[in-house]
Amino acid sequence: MRDYQKIELSPEEWLIAAADNAGGIGEKPHDLIKVPISITASYTLRTALMECMSSGARPFSVILHNLTDELSWDPIVSACTSLLKEAGLEEVTITGSTESNMQLLQSAIGIAVLGRVQKRSIREDRTPADASYAVIGDPLVGAEVLGRPERMVSLSLFLQLLELKGIYEIVPAGSRGIAHELHTMNRNAGIADCTVDITKSAGPASCLLISYDKAAETELRKISESLFHPVTFTE
Repeated sequence: MRDYQKIELSPEEWLIAAADNAGGIGEKPHDLIKVPISITASYTLRTALMECMSSGARPFSVILHNLTDELSWDPIVSACTSLLKEAGLEEVTITGSTESNMQLLQSAIGIAVLGRVQKRSIREDRTPADASYAVIGDPLVGAEVLGRPERMVSLSLFLQLLELKGIYEIVPAGSRGIAHELHTMNRNAGIADCTVDITKSAGPASCLLISYDKAAETELRKISESLFHPVTFTE
């Protein structure tokens, strides 16, 4: 099961819904990680956006759930607008709501992304038995995300991978780690080995699991550079 929901719009088209949230990361006194709420929003949207687009869907709507406070709304929207522009998705609409009746002690936001994809084009259950696998980026969580941003898969690299011929599936890794995503993609996979910890949380989709045709590996390594980590299997 992938980290998005499919809803049939027509015999030819799926609606794809993906979501992510963040709590305790912001500018409030009780937040565990202190960063501007705009950064929290950007990483949260990035995760939901990558989940949606990894299916092959084209996003058309972003829905914000701002539980932090009313003053946070504008910086959250501004951060989301900037990220959508970076992704070439300026036409995507943004809506949502703010909790204005209760004052929370910590920052909290949730973001949902809606997209559409033709059924014939959806990128799931496409991985053949002879596929190769790799992790792109390092699994990072919490303060590691701020301290080692160069080890995260960038949005621009993710967009390149979406267009690269020879890639079967792309799965953004999250809090359950790469190993969980691997066995979601290939239930018959044996014990996997990789140069990064595949059981560790990958936080805000700091890395991707991909399945690909071995013939595409040279180009994959070229564009991913040191972020490319092959996955091998033992019985």
